[in-house]
Amino acid sequence: MRQRVAVAFLGLLPVAPVLAWSYGLGSFRAWFLATTVPALVALAVISWRATGLRALVATGAAGGVLGTIGYDVFRVPFAVSGVRLFAPIESYGVLLTGAHSSRPVTAFAGWCYHLSNGVGFGIAYGLLMRGRSRWWGVLWGLVLETATVVTPFATMYGLRGKWDLIGIAYAAHVFYGLPLGYVVEKASPLPALKMIGVGVVAIAVWLRPWSVPGSTREGERVAPGPSAVVREGRFHPGWLRVPKGGCAAIRNDDDRAYDLPKQHATLAPGTTTTVCFGTVGVLRVRTSTEPYSGGFVIVERPRG
Repeated sequence: MRQRVAVAFLGLLPVAPVLAWSYGLGSFRAWFLATTVPALVALAVISWRATGLRALVATGAAGGVLGTIGYDVFRVPFAVSGVRLFAPIESYGVLLTGAHSSRPVTAFAGWCYHLSNGVGFGIAYGLLMRGRSRWWGVLWGLVLETATVVTPFATMYGLRGKWDLIGIAYAAHVFYGLPLGYVVEKASPLPALKMIGVGVVAIAVWLRPWSVPGSTREGERVAPGPSAVVREGRFHPGWLRVPKGGCAAIRNDDDRAYDLPKQHATLAPGTTTTVCFGTVGVLRVRTSTEPYSGGFVIVERPRG
């Protein structure tokens, strides 16, 4: 039992970077290299060498893949309607790579990290709950969402008090926990490694991390450091990363001005404006009330 608990702990470690970053304990990238990478390598070795645990790890991993798919598919209609539920995933990639701004490769990194969390949570559950009713999986999913609500994650991502978004997240975690719980209950012998591989390939085909849109390149060239262009009310790149008190250069290529009241700035047509950010967290910067207007800025705590 101790061995299973230890391996279950390894399954939980992939979430350490985002929690540590939310608590202000260091950079996301440093925690990823120190915890997530070793945990995933250890789980791979255990799956290969520890025959007594191999089936448990594989079952949990397969359930985690299916649960992650269920979790994300449930949220798609809300995202299509303009609710930016997938924004945290995109931020993970920017933080993980340490980039000034987003590119398809950062989105790819963020989605792969998101998948690793889903798989890790599935492994932790599978090691301790094999054969239990699938409804324990639903409870596990709700516990995971509760962890985001009661930790600084909710504050960093602007979720505190937004009960509509929190309610959607809880409902989505039911669709994570139910497939996971079913697979673990039945101890289904699914090909976990192939499922993970297919998932990574599917993400790559979708996001094309080897490419960079022309508008993103132009936004990156506006000024040294974080910068973007605004076209049809949207930032290109869509994500910028600055330290607290740091600034980004934003060029407005549209023929209308955009007010950014929270940043006390106005983006005049055809001009480049330096916009500064003093509030730590993941900020939604809107140029209008349109669902996908503007972009996001990650404002990090000063280091050292």
